[in-house]
Amino acid sequence: MRFHEFGNKNQTTVMLIHGLGTTWEKSFGKVIPLLTPYYYVVAVGLNGHNPEEKSDYINGEKEAEQVEKYIQNNLDGKIDVIYASSLGCITALLTAYRRNVTVRNIILDGTADMSLGLFNKSASKVAGWFGEKIITGKMNWFLKVGGITPEMLQTFLYPGISRMTMKNAFYDAASMFNQIDKMEPFKAVRVACWYGSKEKLAARGAKKIRKTFPNGKDTLFEGFGHGEILLHPEQFCKEMKRFLNESPISPP
Repeated sequence: MRFHEFGNKNQTTVMLIHGLGTTWEKSFGKVIPLLTPYYYVVAVGLNGHNPEEKSDYINGEKEAEQVEKYIQNNLDGKIDVIYASSLGCITALLTAYRRNVTVRNIILDGTADMSLGLFNKSASKVAGWFGEKIITGKMNWFLKVGGITPEMLQTFLYPGISRMTMKNAFYDAASMFNQIDKMEPFKAVRVACWYGSKEKLAARGAKKIRKTFPNGKDTLFEGFGHGEILLHPEQFCKEMKRFLNESPISPP
């Protein structure tokens, strides 16, 4: 895992965590310059998604442990907001819920409920092969189901992702809501769920998340697909500012 820092450390801190099959730079390269005049930005490169290192994504808990260590060692154990896209939502939620650090706000973008119940584990065995087909453009029909457009694939795709990372990430994403269903309600963090009108799985996931994290509200982006807000950097920053300018909760 890598942490990339931008801006003035005395400003409100925004951590950005990308999704599956992309990199921090592909996801946030156009967003960061618009945020840094107002915020101190920390962009996280998840394991298995860094061209400059050899690693694999294992699960969100291991990623959360590394995020916690960074916050403890570099941000005095607290952070103002974590924005997470798709797979990164697991790391963000666990970082807040484990309560080893103080997370005041979270924005979850595209919390797709991919659970297949008893078939999660068996499905993950073919996820690596399936992911490779997507990378080579042979599964575009499946991407439409998830609300992923060809433009998004062309803009964000990281072709260096390994089959092991894809397998582990799929199982982690598919199992996430099993964990959430067992969590006690946690009101000390304000959670916003963002999703596009074209991604039904994310809308379903947001409803489940709201049971555990009742403090916050959802935002629907009409006409958008999965994580498509990142293709619109100005709108992304406007929504980020709007969220942070709303009445914040008191720190726990």
